[in-house]
This record gives sequence, structure tokens and C-alpha cells, in this order.
Amino acid sequence: MTTHLPPRGELHDLINGTSPDPLRGRLRAALTATDEPPPADSEERAHRIHRRLRRLADTLPPAAELLSDPRRLALLGECVAVADPPLYMATLSHYALCLGSVIALTDDPVRLGSRWEALASARAKGVFMVTEIGDASSHLGIRTTAQFDPQAREFRLSTPDAGAAKFSSVGSSRMPQTAVVCARVLAGGADRGVFSFVVDLTDEHGPLPGVEISRSVELPALPMDYALVRFHGVRLRHEQWLRDRARIDDAGAFHDPLGSPDARLQRTLCVGQVLWATLPSAMAAMARECAVQALRFSAHRRTHGRLAPGASVLTYRNQQHALLGCLAESFALTCAGRTAREIWTRTRAVAARRTATGGRADGMTFAPWTAVDRPLAVLKALTVRGTARVAAECQHRCGVAGFLQPNLLAGYHGFAHAFDSAGGDSQLILLDAGRALAAEGAHHGPYAAGRGTAPAPTVPADHPAWWPAVTRAQEARLAGELHRTLEQRTQAGLAGLELWNPLLDAARELGEAYGSRLVAESLAGALAAVDDPGLLAVLRPLAALYGAVEARRLAGGLQATGVLGAAAVRALPAVLDGLCDRLLPHLPLLEEAMSAVGGVLPVPLGADDYAAALTESLDPRSERPS
Repeated sequence: MTTHLPPRGELHDLINGTSPDPLRGRLRAALTATDEPPPADSEERAHRIHRRLRRLADTLPPAAELLSDPRRLALLGECVAVADPPLYMATLSHYALCLGSVIALTDDPVRLGSRWEALASARAKGVFMVTEIGDASSHLGIRTTAQFDPQAREFRLSTPDAGAAKFSSVGSSRMPQTAVVCARVLAGGADRGVFSFVVDLTDEHGPLPGVEISRSVELPALPMDYALVRFHGVRLRHEQWLRDRARIDDAGAFHDPLGSPDARLQRTLCVGQVLWATLPSAMAAMARECAVQALRFSAHRRTHGRLAPGASVLTYRNQQHALLGCLAESFALTCAGRTAREIWTRTRAVAARRTATGGRADGMTFAPWTAVDRPLAVLKALTVRGTARVAAECQHRCGVAGFLQPNLLAGYHGFAHAFDSAGGDSQLILLDAGRALAAEGAHHGPYAAGRGTAPAPTVPADHPAWWPAVTRAQEARLAGELHRTLEQRTQAGLAGLELWNPLLDAARELGEAYGSRLVAESLAGALAAVDDPGLLAVLRPLAALYGAVEARRLAGGLQATGVLGAAAVRALPAVLDGLCDRLLPHLPLLEEAMSAVGGVLPVPLGADDYAAALTESLDPRSERPS
């Protein structure tokens, strides 16, 4: 009997998109340029990142065009993240957050004059400043102020104390940098809410007047130059205020159609949607590269263990479960990335209208992020945690090779781990999501959460429909239980922290379960769109393996709710064995398709002869990019 094999192109298109884009080639050329030596110190590292950012800007469409195209933004993220995680951090800050704020919150960026031209061309490196160093949940209590001067029609930007200092990746203090700074507007004797301002920070000579920048703060997980920044009465012209539809009339009266500080904060931080819509795709690209490189390394690596001397490490079942499981998770993250882009594309206009009229600010209990966009924020949290988990597992399974910088896994893990807090703190996102879902109760979800039950899966665990059914049941049961507990405690007269303090872990678990369902349904949706039987023969066991690995990882919580019984959990290792056997013949095809965005840099880990490739990469005469 012959087996129908899937066309390589179809699998490649499913993972990387169906439309060839010449931008991909231009980005690779920019990222592999070898005209500069490795940085000698942190100062040179910062300048190198800025030079590479300018080189990228030369290859990209105009900023406004790029920021309106989720597909190209995601492509930019995928290529840069795989090649250079610190550069990707700078790219996110520059494009998604800094330029994104300007475009979202002003009708005409050209009014900024030379500032806009410098940012759009990356002659000035863009920075985004919202986090303040002194307090938890600082986004909800920003203390940096912009005092309006009605006579001069200017603002004075000030940091009241050290606790209100902004923490950001400002890089070297001796290059042009312009920030979007979130600050509380004080006008007419009142607090008018948090707005963004475009602020020049530094030029080639150092910090500009009124700007104080600390010495660099090391963050080893993501090697860039960070610092604390304070402002001492920096004068800002009226056009530097990203006022959206708010205004201060000639008489000094303040007008904001949003009507409340929370609604204004939500609108100011709507730029998070751009980041969350594209970050999952970049995370998935890093996860795929980790899994592919680790699998290739394990296939070529021989063991001297006494059970089977000379055998490939990949013949061991535990190695298969771990690394094929990482490959399956990276595919699930890829599908989640596509869902994030689709959500942003579908809801962008609706979201703009909603936030322009006040939005839904009731989600701001722990942080503002889920009020801005719940599914996108939660997908951000789940994909960064999933990528960090994949990278860490691949490092562990590759031994010391997994931790060597030339093999890139450490950089991917560091970036994903750092972004658990960056770009919206994942823990606070999941807490707010769970709190809101429990409060919504019976009105939420695919099942009536108020009834507290949902059917357990009826298909076998090696079927791709099994895990989506598990996640739906788990979310509904957690939501129902927390909703009932919340009602009981509310009826007992409890409120605020007294009400929620014992329920915080339950809220986080519900937020995680909601995110797990989103990812599982993203994967199921991708499979539903495939017609080719050969391609389905590869993807169905891959999807099922993702579910089985997740179920094993989350077995305690699934048993606690009764969604899975002990017998089902004990059967999972045998399920994993069977799914690995189905996938191993297709491994070359999967590796080729999933590494398509990679290959920007030659990585020793995936070479046929790892020792020779590593030795060559360490040769000072090598012309590998820095």
C-alpha cells in the first residue's frame, strides 16, 4: 500500500503563510550583513543594535503602512527574533510601541516635524516608557506628571521622586533616542488621566536638558542596556502631546470625550494590541527553531550509555516525548500566532470605535491589559510562557550544548522568559482574565459556567479533537466553581481584597485555562482548514501529541476538577509512544517546513557534525555575523 505524502509546499505554507513576500529576502540580507565586528562592550553593543535597526528601517515599508499590516509586522518579528533577540526587543519598542503610539494617538504624525522623520527612518531610536520602578502595578498608578502651562501652552514633564523613575531599554546615552512617555496630565488644577508624550531623550553628546539617565542596569536574560530615567521639568511643546481626541481650549478648559481616567488609560495603552497581535508569531518562530535544532542535534548525537552504546539519543522514548512534544507545542504556538493576527485584523476598527467612546475599563483590577483586549493579552501570556518552556526543555535535552551562546537556545529562552514580565505582565494578565471570567459567570464561554459542568471528552486521547474538548471542560468547570464561590463570599458581605485574596490562585488557574482553550482551538481551526489527506496524516498526530503533552503537564489540575481520571492520566505515556511512532517517519518534512523562517544564521547545534561546526564558529577567522 502506498502512502500519500503531503506536498512540501503545502506544509511550508501552512506554517509560514501562503503569500511569498520579497520583504523576507530583504530582511535576511539586512540581518546577515557582516560588515561590523562583535561589540567590545555594552556601549558598542547599544550602537550596534541602533545601526542594525537603521538597516532594517531601510528595507521596510513606510512606518504607517507597516503598522497597518499585521502579516508584514509578524514577518518582521519572526525574522528578527530568530536572528537576533536583543535586536527584536529594540524593534518591538521602536515600531510597535513608539511609532505605534504616535500613529494610533494622533491624526497627523507629520505635525511632529523632524522628530517624526527621525523616528520613521530610525535615525533616532524609539523607546516606550510606561513602567515606573517603585511600585507594583505601576501602570495603574503612574506618577510621572505633565503639568500644563496655559500661558505658554506647553507641558512640563517631571518625575516626583526616585520611585516614579521610568525603567526602559534606553541603550547608550550618546546616540539619538526619542521616547513615547506615559505621564499623568495635570491641567486646570485637576488630574486628567494618563496620556503619551513624544520626548527627545539623548543625542550624540548625551542626555538632553532636564533628562537624567542612570548608568546601565544589566538584564542577563536579554542583553541590552537598560536604565532608570527621570525628568526634571522638561518642556514639551503642545504638538508633542499625543492627545487623541482630547483638547485644552484657549481658555484652559480640558475636554476629553472618553470621560474617565480609566478609559483614557485604556486608550493610551491600546498600542499593546499591536504588540500582542504580532509577538506570538515571533515567539512561535523561536520555539520552532529551538525544537528543530534540538531534534537535529539529538538525531546525530550518539550515546555511550550501556543500554544501547552508539545509538542516537533520539531513540530514547523520554527524549522523543520531550523534543517531539516541543515540536508539537511550537506548531500550536504558530497557530496561536495566526489567531492573534486574525483577531487584530478583525477587531481593529471595532476596537478603535469602542475605545474612542470609553471602552470596557472594568477589567483594570490588577493591570490595564485585559481591559484593552482580553484574548490578545492572554495569547501573549500563553505564547511567551510556552516558548520559554520549549526553549528551556530543548536546552536541558541538549546538555551543555544547549547553553552555549553560538547555539542560540539561551538567547531564545532569555527573551521569552524576560517577556513574561515585559509587554504586559503575564501573571497580572491571567489574574485579571480569570477574575473577569468568574464575575461574568453564566454569561461566559462555550458552556454555562454557572452550572459548573461541561462534558468530559469522548474521543480517545490520541485524537486531535481530544485536547480542545479537555480545555473547554476545564475552563467551564473552573469558571463555574469560582463563580459560585465568588457569589457566596459576596453575599457574606466581603468585598475588595478581603473578597479576592483567598481566590487569587483560582483566578490565575481560570485565566490559564481560558488561554489553553484559545491555543487548543487555534490549532483545531488550522487542522479544520486542511483538505489534503497526506498533510492531515502528519498534522493530526502532531496536534494530538501537543494535547497529550499538555495533559501530562497539567494532570494535577485536570484531575482535581474531574475532567480527567487517574486511569486516563496513567495511560498518557503509552499515548505519547504511539503518537511519536506516527510522527518519526515525517520528521525530516516537519523540520524542513518549521525551520523555514530560520536559517538566517548557521547554527552549530543543527549541523551533521556538531563538533566541527562549533569549532568553526569559534574560529576568530570566521566571518560569521556578530
